[in-house]
Amino acid sequence: MGVGEAPTKRVMSSTTSDRPSMPTAPPDAPAGVVRILLDVTTALTSSLDLDQVLGEMLTRTVRLGRATAGTVMLVDAAGKPQRKIAVRNGMPYQVDDAALTRVLHGGLAGWVFGRGVPAKVDDTLDDPRWLRIDNNGQSSRSAVCVPVWRRRRILAILTLTHSRPHHFDEDLVELLEAIAAQAGIAIENAQLFGEVQRLATTDALTNLANRRHFLALAEQAFTFRPRPMAAIMLDIDHFKSFNDAHGHLIGDVVLAEVARRVREAAGEGAVVGRFGGEEFAIALSKAGADEARAVAERVRAAVAAAPVHTARGELTVTVSVGVSDDAGAVTLEDVLRRADDRLYDAKHEGRDRVVG
Repeated sequence: MGVGEAPTKRVMSSTTSDRPSMPTAPPDAPAGVVRILLDVTTALTSSLDLDQVLGEMLTRTVRLGRATAGTVMLVDAAGKPQRKIAVRNGMPYQVDDAALTRVLHGGLAGWVFGRGVPAKVDDTLDDPRWLRIDNNGQSSRSAVCVPVWRRRRILAILTLTHSRPHHFDEDLVELLEAIAAQAGIAIENAQLFGEVQRLATTDALTNLANRRHFLALAEQAFTFRPRPMAAIMLDIDHFKSFNDAHGHLIGDVVLAEVARRVREAAGEGAVVGRFGGEEFAIALSKAGADEARAVAERVRAAVAAAPVHTARGELTVTVSVGVSDDAGAVTLEDVLRRADDRLYDAKHEGRDRVVG
C-alpha cells in the first residue's frame, strides 16, 4: 500500500482485524454511542469555517477521551502539515511547526499517515513509534492517533494523549474512527467553501485581491481606522509596449512578477489588490503620509531592482506611484482619487517615481 492510499485492514497497537477503516455506528450500537455521533456530526456540519470545524472536532474528542492534550492537523498529500490546532488541559497552546514535521516524518502521526490506520499507544515509554517533543512529549504516557479520510485521501491526523499509561481503550478508538469519518466530510466541505470564496475575491493572474474585494477591505480600514490610513496607486510604465512587442502572454508574466514584488514590498498588514489592467492599489491602515511615502518608495524600488525574466529575455520594468493620506477625506473614494491623481502626476514628471 502506498502512502495516503486507503487501507485494506485496520492496524492497532497490538491487534489486527478486518473491520472497515471508517465505521459508522452499527445497528446494535448503544443508544449513548449513537447520540454522541449525532451530536458530533451536527456540530461538525453546522459550520463551513475550517478552523471552527477543526476546533469542534478536537474539543469534543478530547472531552470524550478524557485526554490531557490533543492535536488535530491538516496534512497535504505528501504528509506536510498545513494547519493545526492544539489543546492541553482544556486550553489552546502553540505547537512548533518544526516539531510537527518531525512527528509526521518519524513519530506516531507519521506511522498513522504512512499506513492509513489508527494506532493506540498504551505506554509511550515502551513504544518506539512515540517521538518525544517538548514538555508534551515528556508528560504523555498514553496516546491514540486516528487518520481523517475523505475520498481515499488523508485530510488530517487527530492525536489524543494522557499523562497516565493505558488510559485509552479499543472502544474509544472505534468511536474516534466514526467521528473522523464525519469530520472528513465537514473538512472537505469547509475547504471547498473556502476555495470558492478565494476564487470570488482573488485575481486569478496575480493572486492579489480583485478590485471588488480590495475596495471592501479598504473600506473597512477607512471606516474603522483608529489612526490615519493611506492609499497608494501604482501603474506599470509603458505596459502596452510589452504586449505589443512580446505578446500578451509575456505581458501576463510581467504582471504576475510585478504583483509578487509589490505584495512583498508592501509588508504585513497592507491590503494589496489589482485595481484594473496594469494598475495596482495598496491600502495602509495606521499609516500617515510619511509612512505611506516610505512604503511607496520601497515598492517602486523593489519593482525596478531587477529585470523580469521571461521567455523573451530579461525585461526592465518600472512603476509610477501616487500616494495620499486621509487628511480631509470624507470617503475612501476621496483618498483613492487623490492617490490616482498623483499617480498620473508621476507619469507626467517622467515615470519611475513616487508623488505624494
